[in-house]
Amino acid sequence: MDKKIIWRLVVVIASVLIMGYFLVDSVIYYSKSLPERETYVKTNPNILKRIVNLGLDLQGGMRLVLEIDRSNLEKEQQRKILDRAYTVIENRVNKLGVAEPTIQKQGQDRIIVELPGLKDEKRAKEIIGQTAQLEFMLLREPIQLEKAINIIDNVLAGKALHDSTLATAKDTLSEKDKAQQNLAEKLFKGADAGVDTTKKAAVKDTTKTLSVEELAKAASFKEFLVSVQDQVGVQMDNVERVKAILGRADVRTALGSAGLGGNVFLWSHDTLKVNAVQYRTLYYLKGTAEMKGDAIKKATSNIDQSGFRAGASKVDMEMDARGARRFASVTGRNVNKFLAIVLDSTVYSAPRIIQKIPLGRAEITGDFSIEEAKNLAIVLEAGALPAPVKIIEERTVGPSLGQDSIRQTVMAGLIGSLLVIFFMMYYYRLCGLIAVVLVILSVFGILAIMAGLNATLTLPGIAGIILQIGMGVDANVLIFERVREELRVGKTVRSAIEAGFDRAFTTIMDSNLTTILTALIILWKGTGALRGFALTLIFGLCISLYLSLFVSRVVMDIVFKKTVGKMSI
Repeated sequence: MDKKIIWRLVVVIASVLIMGYFLVDSVIYYSKSLPERETYVKTNPNILKRIVNLGLDLQGGMRLVLEIDRSNLEKEQQRKILDRAYTVIENRVNKLGVAEPTIQKQGQDRIIVELPGLKDEKRAKEIIGQTAQLEFMLLREPIQLEKAINIIDNVLAGKALHDSTLATAKDTLSEKDKAQQNLAEKLFKGADAGVDTTKKAAVKDTTKTLSVEELAKAASFKEFLVSVQDQVGVQMDNVERVKAILGRADVRTALGSAGLGGNVFLWSHDTLKVNAVQYRTLYYLKGTAEMKGDAIKKATSNIDQSGFRAGASKVDMEMDARGARRFASVTGRNVNKFLAIVLDSTVYSAPRIIQKIPLGRAEITGDFSIEEAKNLAIVLEAGALPAPVKIIEERTVGPSLGQDSIRQTVMAGLIGSLLVIFFMMYYYRLCGLIAVVLVILSVFGILAIMAGLNATLTLPGIAGIILQIGMGVDANVLIFERVREELRVGKTVRSAIEAGFDRAFTTIMDSNLTTILTALIILWKGTGALRGFALTLIFGLCISLYLSLFVSRVVMDIVFKKTVGKMSI
């Protein structure tokens, strides 16, 4: 075997292994029963980001069409209202815990929300229909966070609260607290900030599935926490455990009676990657908001033009007269402290107060990308959404209907595929068998790409896969017929294969690229079912081109290398 064929064979094997890598999580997840999946997700929260998700029509759920009422809006408010409503609704939907919800804008006034697998429709409508609440809340001092952590650890260890010297903690710091303050700052925002300490602190995962009650039973709360930049982070694998601990009634009671004043633990909106490990920041805040988001008049994302941060993204915000006075008071009394921007009990940003801000104009700086700064600006304005959003269409698909759809669609696909397989093997013999194997491989390739992109498979998407099977076979038919023509004129098998692929190349590329272009237009302009169909069709055609023009040739070169005379085609 020459080096050229060996190199191509290595590429083919590598591509098959990559497909398997992206599909293994989907196989593990969907091989479990529904109750087992729910438990598995609790212990493996990242699994939903690594699988092919099923759409509303395949697993049941709820579909809502929301419409914005623009009747009472001023002209200046019209421009961003859809983006603001979208951000608020997205944040609400994420709280429902639905695996891969679909939220998309339609036209200028509507938002479509699809919630696959949803069980509590009433709760979903109540949460989505609420008005967004934006708040500015101060973070607790590091020493207070340290005391709260120790109180939680005492509860987990079974110690009574009155036995702890931490129960008398106050809201303000005394002189004798300075040493402890410095120690806490060193732990949570000092030299170790951003260092991955999970090797020493993280609890080992067990292979058995755990209930919420079992998750809440931990020997120590502190061992789940890692210093990340200026705050405390929790590795994503441990987030559910920490939530379970903080949700315990005895933990809440101990924190409430510890003399710390109002307090609350809230999570960050985004995850943070440190040393190739994903974390979610856990903030410890005062329980009472310093001010509400209805004081914000305007918020825009911009690029810093001066200073050492020139070229970095920032968010400028402007408040009304009442908000400006309140903001000046808050920032003046809390210089060098962190002020969290909280939307619907989720922290979007927690910048440090550098100085008193007297005129109600402020800027938020940080490690933002342009898109992140734009999103944060939308969030700041979303807290005072000036237009009501109403549900104009509601549709519920039962899980049994979804299962029936899957069964019928799979059956139709199997019947069609078997007919194609029978024809190819009967008419093209060994070459037909090669084509059948490649078509099956193309289906796995589509699913692998969708798993890698965390895309959602819908009923029209399955139709796109079935259509792609026919188009994939069509490419092989073109190649095989060209090879037959070359054999009829007396060429050797090797020469006929080379000439057949060369002559079929242009025709195959033209037909597939024009179809891909059409599918891209459908994906761009279409909604819902049309997008699902276009997405799988695009993936399938790209995979088909690779398999028919590259992999097929490698296989035929190997199989028919020593063939002389007649070829099984």
